[in-house]
Amino acid sequence: MDSLTPEQQAALNQTKMEMRISNEQYIREHKELKHLISVFMSKILQDKPEDTVAYAVKYFTKPDLEETIEKETRNPTTFDS
Repeated sequence: MDSLTPEQQAALNQTKMEMRISNEQYIREHKELKHLISVFMSKILQDKPEDTVAYAVKYFTKPDLEETIEKETRNPTTFDS
């Protein structure tokens, strides 16, 4: 099993840090993500499906997803952290 050289490890660590900063900035700029995930988590915990991946695919490909999220925004029943 080959391991990374110190230079490769340093480059990898730098890339990871830059990616994390970029992701955190994106999340801060798109506050709707927190609510979208919160609504989804609430539904999945309420429904407790056997196949969570299939449930997620079905949930996030619903034609009326935007309406569902907007409805939950107006009348929240999800947890807020």
